[in-house]
Amino acid sequence: MSGYLDLPPEGEDFNYRDYLGRQDIYVYFARADLEVLESNQGNFLLKIIFLIKAQALEILYQLWPDPEASLLAGILLGVESGISEGVQKAFRETGTTHIIAISGFNITIVAGFFSRFFSRMLNPRRGALAALLGICLYTLLVGADAAVVRAAVMGGLSIFAQQIGGRQHGLNAAALASLVMILINPQLPWDISFQLSLSATLGLILYADPLAGWFLALSSRFLPLERAQKITQPVSEYILFTFAAQLTTLPVMLYHFHGFSLNTFLTNPAILPVQPPIMIVGGLALILGLIWFPLGRLVAPLVYPFVLYTIRVVEWFSRLPINTSHVGEIATGWIFLFYGILGLITFGSPLLFQLRGFLTPSLLAIGLVLGVVLVWRGVYSTPDGHMHLYIFDVGTGSAVYLESPSGQRILINGGPSTRLLSDHLGRRLPPFRRNLDLVVVASPVKQDLDALAGNLPRFEPRGILWLGDPALCWEAENLRAVLEENQTPLIFGESGQTLILSDGMRIKILSVNDRGGTLLIDFQNFRGLFPFGITEFNRKEWHMGRDLGEIPVYYLADNGYQSSNPSAWINNIHPKLVLLSVGIKDGHGLPDRGLIDRLGEYSLLRTDQHGVIHLNTDGEKLWIDVERLD
Repeated sequence: MSGYLDLPPEGEDFNYRDYLGRQDIYVYFARADLEVLESNQGNFLLKIIFLIKAQALEILYQLWPDPEASLLAGILLGVESGISEGVQKAFRETGTTHIIAISGFNITIVAGFFSRFFSRMLNPRRGALAALLGICLYTLLVGADAAVVRAAVMGGLSIFAQQIGGRQHGLNAAALASLVMILINPQLPWDISFQLSLSATLGLILYADPLAGWFLALSSRFLPLERAQKITQPVSEYILFTFAAQLTTLPVMLYHFHGFSLNTFLTNPAILPVQPPIMIVGGLALILGLIWFPLGRLVAPLVYPFVLYTIRVVEWFSRLPINTSHVGEIATGWIFLFYGILGLITFGSPLLFQLRGFLTPSLLAIGLVLGVVLVWRGVYSTPDGHMHLYIFDVGTGSAVYLESPSGQRILINGGPSTRLLSDHLGRRLPPFRRNLDLVVVASPVKQDLDALAGNLPRFEPRGILWLGDPALCWEAENLRAVLEENQTPLIFGESGQTLILSDGMRIKILSVNDRGGTLLIDFQNFRGLFPFGITEFNRKEWHMGRDLGEIPVYYLADNGYQSSNPSAWINNIHPKLVLLSVGIKDGHGLPDRGLIDRLGEYSLLRTDQHGVIHLNTDGEKLWIDVERLD
């Protein structure tokens, strides 16, 4: 490895320099050149695990659409890289990141789910052993790094404490395990993951059973004992146990992150009941898919409504005006004071707990509702006789998605972000019919096609129409290699060709050069011009647009670069609606301020301000909708 050494950064939210310093690491390579000296020298078992994990991730994206697939990748495999920023932000603002992050909090809750699930199927002792085995397998599958192993140990302790009975035994076991881990790694007490793991485990050991007993006593005042016991079980698992873990992790969250989500107490009870079927049925579908893909595809639809429900509920709660309470930096003394008072209350008078629980719908009712959601999702995905055109919000780049009146699905370019494109397509394609009929590479430059290589294997296009130089950049060559590997049919387009779709919809290729092509989309009275590869020669050839006539919808070339959109050109085509795809605070200063000022008399929609732009037309009328995902 060779490169320039530098000091690690000191961020406001996370001090990477201090983090590495506690491990006696004081410099790092921001960028480095690597030379492989030898291969196949690593741990054979880990190699097998990582190979299985990589194959499982590939199968997972074939079984489910995005954003549901990326959430499942985080839950089942610990791979969060595919989750779009908008979805991650919603989980952060609702305090539900433990659902997708393999943390101490997550595995502790998972341990409780496993224990109760297997205890109902088997007897309590065998159920506990099965739960421990499940946690071990889960830990191996997600990579078994140090933080995950520590979390798994703490999760196992919560099960052990429940079996041996009594809080004191559980506390002793937690103390012993923590001591052993600290002796192995003296820097562990400063690790946030360890602190969350330990505090969440203590919360379940100390408060899980007392809270359940309190709620049973309360509910039995108003209901027959047998019915009160039936109600206590789901309320405890999905509300009270979560509250117990949140109570003891709250000081850690406040100290490190200077705030907490106020609506976490609303969001968690709403989504936790569906997490066991997500993990169990989703894991089963993934395992079956690894064994024989058709079996996994058969089971996959059963878990899809629960994942869809989780994302939609979290996104809905994140929009409420009660998201996060910021408290600023908190002195260590206040943290010790909090735990001290909590300890006095806990061991001095457990009867001081006075909480209010509320019931959640039964899993059967949720299943029925989600089944209806799934059916209607399919209904809304069926063709409605209109042409739908989406400008995806992918930053500075371009990704245009078309649905013809008869339901043919066409993607033009893909933008720079694999996960953003996957998220957008997953939200609009039918969940289990995700094939694209055609992908048009209309601009073979990095910011317009970089996302395609990672997404095309997931959405399996029937063909590719390529406009421009296939070797214009490394990303274009890489995409060609992916297409060849997947044996995807590839056709090179030429100027003057017309793609005729059903119901009179046409895509005309007006010009082609090395940088791409200019497209004219026609559907009855709708005309939209998309100049992805336009040049000054093309504009002069068309007499600055006079030969094209009026174009009702115009897509600004080169993300709002002024020289690519001259005044005479825009005035001659005289659009009624101008579309712009550009990133928020673009690094190159796009769109040009002068161009935006000149467009003052036109209706302008921008992805950086409005998000996804949706045009819906029956050929006579045009309906416009915009949607921000973050």
